[in-house]
Amino acid sequence: MTLSYDCAFLALVLAALTEGAVFRPGNCGPRVYRGKRPIAEPSAILDYAADVNILLAWYQAADDARDEKNVKSLAARFAFARAYHKAAKANPALDREIAASMVSLSRIEAEKIPSTDEPSDAFGKLLTSVVLRAPMLPGGERRAAEWMFYNLGKWIYLIDAWDDREKDEKNGNYNPFLLANMSVEQAEFLLNITRGEAQKGYDLLTLNQSSGLLDNIMRLGLYHTQRRVLHGENGCQAENASPEKEKGDKE
Repeated sequence: MTLSYDCAFLALVLAALTEGAVFRPGNCGPRVYRGKRPIAEPSAILDYAADVNILLAWYQAADDARDEKNVKSLAARFAFARAYHKAAKANPALDREIAASMVSLSRIEAEKIPSTDEPSDAFGKLLTSVVLRAPMLPGGERRAAEWMFYNLGKWIYLIDAWDDREKDEKNGNYNPFLLANMSVEQAEFLLNITRGEAQKGYDLLTLNQSSGLLDNIMRLGLYHTQRRVLHGENGCQAENASPEKEKGDKE
């Protein structure tokens, strides 16, 4: 599995901060039966997001192979080898920074540090590198983008770790929530803080085109995902909940 949705989100943010994506009617690969739909034209933004996707997938496959020690994980890394070397050659500084972040994460996991802050900080720095190394990121947006992606990275790490507790406990893998013996209320507190800080960074960005989809992801998508993972809410349950309603209830 690659982090394709994270990279699609990166492309959306970069497009909204620059000249925007150019769309044309077309068919999406083999899915011609769906008819023509708007498809983004090739661009530097899409090329960069694709490279990021490959780099993250390469290091994710290495991490999975270390954790699970199975043939499937090793085969996945072999499959990405050629694409990885091409992406790394095009983005050498980013490749080094991602590798350094993964080394930090591996050290934390090996030492079984019972802290949610250290591993989430390492992944937050990884996503920070991803956005700051984007050559098309406007200079005036760097600080806001850095804060947004740092906290978004922390949130992604924490929500994945909470969701993986049962699997990690069964397989004997590192999980900071298990080691710290945290309750769902404590996890929710941490997730609300990081999600809120990511939102603050997002609100400071100057978006140059319609940001409806990004607004939906940042204001509702992350919140509904959090409710689903923490409380098992799906469909209408998650949709009927909202950050604004929750805040009003607490007041």
